[in-house]
Amino acid sequence: MTNGSLGLGRYFGIPVRAHWSMALVAAFFGVNLAGQLGTTAGILAVAAFLLSILAHEFGHALVARRYGVQTESIDLWALGGVARLDREPPTPRADGFIAVAGPLVSLVIGVAALGGGILVESRVMAWVGAVNLLLAVFNMLPGAPLDGGRVLRAARWARTGNKYRAMREAGNVGRVLGWSMGIAGVALMFNGQGGIFIALTGVFIAANAKAEIAGSYLFERLDGVKVRDLTWFGVAHAGSDMDADSMIWQRSRLGGAGMVAVDANDDGQLDGLVLEEQLWAVPAEQRALIMLNSLMVPFSQTAQAGPDDDLSSVLPRLNPLRPVVTVWNDGKLAGVIPPKILQQRLNAAQAG
Repeated sequence: MTNGSLGLGRYFGIPVRAHWSMALVAAFFGVNLAGQLGTTAGILAVAAFLLSILAHEFGHALVARRYGVQTESIDLWALGGVARLDREPPTPRADGFIAVAGPLVSLVIGVAALGGGILVESRVMAWVGAVNLLLAVFNMLPGAPLDGGRVLRAARWARTGNKYRAMREAGNVGRVLGWSMGIAGVALMFNGQGGIFIALTGVFIAANAKAEIAGSYLFERLDGVKVRDLTWFGVAHAGSDMDADSMIWQRSRLGGAGMVAVDANDDGQLDGLVLEEQLWAVPAEQRALIMLNSLMVPFSQTAQAGPDDDLSSVLPRLNPLRPVVTVWNDGKLAGVIPPKILQQRLNAAQAG
């Protein structure tokens, strides 16, 4: 379990994780449905609902793969699911098709389940169908970060030729939509009705729309900046038998990268990185006892890029706790963008 999420395996080569908050949603629906449909039927309905959310996200992921965009993971959490793409779609057409794929999957499931539920008189199937139809309609509302907002972004990108302007337009619609939902949810609560979920969803949409607008300005200022422009090529290597104290004494090896690549299994393959700041964070009396592999950040938890990738395409994949970009060439570690260098460039872009 990492960052409060439990790994559920890999499907179609894509890791699937569930955040602990998803359990709260499952319990909420389960308790309510058990009272209406019975315990067994309620459990089945919740399981089918969660699987349909997963299918929705796989709709995005598999269409993205068709356009050369890979999915790093699918994460399920309290407000639904997220397919984390490794880069932005390359064209407006790809952007639009990737965005609409998820709601189309929900629509198909909704029609099939609702129709089947009516035919065989199954309340569980009918409920799953109705929820999926609602999910499809809701997700197609035209405001970022919803799928409909992505479709709007793609349409405006195709029309204006300016992706960043399109992001801002979709974000502004998303802010209006989000705050409208928030106000409506609060009004429902004051009237004694259950509007808290609507209010929270609205605030989430508005906050993410605001972040997308801010991001569009930053990405626009970074347009044309390549990963290689900030890369420190050549990273020191060390084995798993190296302790933190010895590495500090040899810190001149770290150079401007400020980190060392670690072979944690003595198999000749590099497994992760240790930052100089991690070495200094270990209490002095413990450094001789702490090995590098216990401090190592696995490469899977870093943003990975090629030297010729656009820097702006890498930023959404940054791990905020370890904002390191590892740079790869033909499957081999070529260098890194040190956090300090990256932060200086981002500060300059924000100031500009």
